[in-house]
Amino acid sequence: MCPPFPPAQPPNPSESFAGAGIVPGKHKLPRESASSGRIIELSGSGAEASADDMEGEALLILPKRADGSIAMDFVLAEGASVAASVWSPVLCATLVRVVGPSALSPAELVPSVPKGALVVPNHRYHGSAAHLRPAPAATGQAVGPDPYVPLQYGLARTGVLEGRPRFAGAGVRVALLDSAPDTTARELLHVRILPLEDGPPSEPAMHGSLVAGVISAIENNAFGIAGIAPAADLLAIPVCTPVSDPLGEECRMFDLLRGIDRAWAEDARVVNLALVGPPDPVLERAMERLRQLGILVVAAAGNEGTDRPRYPAAYPSVIGVGALDERGRRWPRSNYGASVSLLAPGVEVLSTLPADRFAFADGTSLAAAHVTGLLAVLLAGSDDPELVRSAMLDAAHRATAAPPGRRRAGAAPSQGAEAAVLPRLCDVLPALGQSCPAKP
Repeated sequence: MCPPFPPAQPPNPSESFAGAGIVPGKHKLPRESASSGRIIELSGSGAEASADDMEGEALLILPKRADGSIAMDFVLAEGASVAASVWSPVLCATLVRVVGPSALSPAELVPSVPKGALVVPNHRYHGSAAHLRPAPAATGQAVGPDPYVPLQYGLARTGVLEGRPRFAGAGVRVALLDSAPDTTARELLHVRILPLEDGPPSEPAMHGSLVAGVISAIENNAFGIAGIAPAADLLAIPVCTPVSDPLGEECRMFDLLRGIDRAWAEDARVVNLALVGPPDPVLERAMERLRQLGILVVAAAGNEGTDRPRYPAAYPSVIGVGALDERGRRWPRSNYGASVSLLAPGVEVLSTLPADRFAFADGTSLAAAHVTGLLAVLLAGSDDPELVRSAMLDAAHRATAAPPGRRRAGAAPSQGAEAAVLPRLCDVLPALGQSCPAKP
């Protein structure tokens, strides 16, 4: 069943949104070697990006009616035309991208629509990324400990290594809706890119590579780092395009909605969205529908240090994620409040870059990737996504609310943040009828 769309609630036109994801870290670089992987320093401002709508564009949403038909009696303004039209199984509607004179608003571009239809801007959502040249594909995989695992405090905080090898995300498909990662890098050889027709580019980008590495970098290949869920089937669906800032990218609503449909069609069980932007009734519906379809959605909360809601993280159907540091303190630049369900490691996080390189970086995109990875590990032990979601959130709140003397290290976020901290794997598994493997 497809209920009516919620009413449009346009954002404050003067408001802008900082990139959801990544700014350069300040970690002192360790020694490196060709066998362990080169760690570099990121550059980029992480500056705010305008959240203006695409000028001269609108999205016309034509829901399927009770008899199965689609009403097509809409009227376009003079000079406007249909640039693309696709059926969205997640939204139960046809999405029509309309382009026309830049001076016209969406309502002016499509002045008349059928009953139940909706016209919204083709919003821009923002993350952070930059193009880099890929390295040649590795010819083989070594076996042995990953040299940079001691630098990954997120692995220790989530306790996922205690669940290996049983709990590594095997059999769980994760959709990364972002810029494209470098699938020729040794840590990401198992990642598959599924490009959209006439969509954003598939060339390796910085943001997508960093997020992919946190989720599922190959483990025990004697190189670089290890992912939270290295055995997960990670599908990268490029919905974002790098822009001029070295760490900037933009994700258009039309591509984001098509990426959501592709994730559903590929039977993804978790969707990772490291992007922020304005509220939109169509995006809200898409998030609700994914949850109804049994797909968990994780989104970055944004890097502005504000409690103003940011989307899609603030939607109730989404697990919004803020960032904390190695000492368990909320990162000052992490958003909080309604956008944040959990806090997770997002400061001085070491992850993958194109061309077999690595970097320390900060941001709620990296925090969201930790949550996505833990969900993939938990889903490997349960077929019930709602049970997994509630078990993880309940464990987080229990640990955060425990008396100071009984609270595990780093469980209480500082600076008055009300969100709970991402729990350890072994604290969640009992609620799923599972337990961590016994230590030898």
